[in-house]
Amino acid sequence: MRPVHLPPLEKRTLPNGLRLFAAARSELPLVSLLLVIESGSAVDPMGKKGLASLASDLLLRGSGTGAPGEVSRRIEDVGGRIETGVDRDRLVVSAHVLAEDLELAFELVAEVAMAPRFEAGETEAARKRVVAELEQSKDDPALLARRNLFPTFLPPEHPYAAPVPGWRRTVQGIGREDLVAFHRAHLAPERAFLVVVGDARAEEVFTLAERHFGGWTGEAAPGPTIPPPGLERPRIRLIHKEESTQTQVRMIGPAPIDREDPLFFPALVANTAFGGGFTSRLVNEIRVNRGLTYSVGTSLSLLRAAGFFSFSSFTKNESVGELLSLLLQECRRAREEGFSPEEIERARRYLAGVYPLGLETNDQVAAAIAELVLFDLGEDWVPRFRERVMAVEAAPAREAARRLFFPAPFGLVLVGDRDAILRGLEQAGIEGDLEDLSIDEAA
Repeated sequence: MRPVHLPPLEKRTLPNGLRLFAAARSELPLVSLLLVIESGSAVDPMGKKGLASLASDLLLRGSGTGAPGEVSRRIEDVGGRIETGVDRDRLVVSAHVLAEDLELAFELVAEVAMAPRFEAGETEAARKRVVAELEQSKDDPALLARRNLFPTFLPPEHPYAAPVPGWRRTVQGIGREDLVAFHRAHLAPERAFLVVVGDARAEEVFTLAERHFGGWTGEAAPGPTIPPPGLERPRIRLIHKEESTQTQVRMIGPAPIDREDPLFFPALVANTAFGGGFTSRLVNEIRVNRGLTYSVGTSLSLLRAAGFFSFSSFTKNESVGELLSLLLQECRRAREEGFSPEEIERARRYLAGVYPLGLETNDQVAAAIAELVLFDLGEDWVPRFRERVMAVEAAPAREAARRLFFPAPFGLVLVGDRDAILRGLEQAGIEGDLEDLSIDEAA
């Protein structure tokens, strides 16, 4: 199977500590810029969860001397776009333009990152908008279950515990002074890097970066200490929704591996074979054979300081116990027996086949380079990815299942009718520390 290659990567570091990465791709006259600040919602202080997310939203709502929305208007006038985003580990500003507008993209990304104004009126409007969106989440059981997954497994003080957008009660307490303090403490060149991919020479990229980012100053505050996740007993978060005929089910446990672990690629294959693919074992057992749901899957989430394995599905109220029992049974079977050669081969080929599809555009290549930088991966990571996937055998895949597929106490979120959920837990023989929350308390 042919390896996939990134374009040649040239690197430089500015005197202020900003790291630069340039990859030329001249097939089309397009360029993508991706500025990554290595501070995400994990740095949100207690009582202000959602701060990084709100700051990200407001970066485009007034910066430099421009009016709110001016940055977006200027880049849209040349057919480009600029966006911001945040997750638990990082905040990003990205721009996508024609090659002839490269300097404009540099100018606007630098302005957004370095000089947001956080105007009082814009801050208040954005805060109210987020609170309203979180209020609306009460009407979406699937979203509510997803937002409560990490908080069920992790203690409230854990940096990864809260959902990235925060809670209604915490976002309501965020003011302009908090946003200014967040920007001052965490958006600094020494904790950032810039990836530029497309129809641009490296020397041009470095010259423009020096011109627009060379004056960026500031010293980043220390990052949070992130303890390893784990529970002594299962923890169950029951979220009662009146008149619900279905129950959303989410389960989460630790995934104590990283991308350098010898079991990383076996874990990818095991997850795909178990619940991460359209032809996976759980799809066959839970959806096809039993008809318990239309949607079922597992995922492996590896953050910078911890990893998590999770399960997601929903089912009718009367089949909650059957779904949970079958899930635990299949997890146990995978831990003890592993996978057949056919399951391993199907998962390997699926992963190897879809991998190149994620490296077709400048945006995707920039994101791949950012992953290499953020997780300190070797330059052979991309070209050897498919080879390493295809080399996975049944024995290490089973070992990955033993380590990941809920061998230790897990967190379980159930959103639906309280009585149906309690009956389902009893039928499945699941016991643990139970939190019985109302919809209001869970939003």
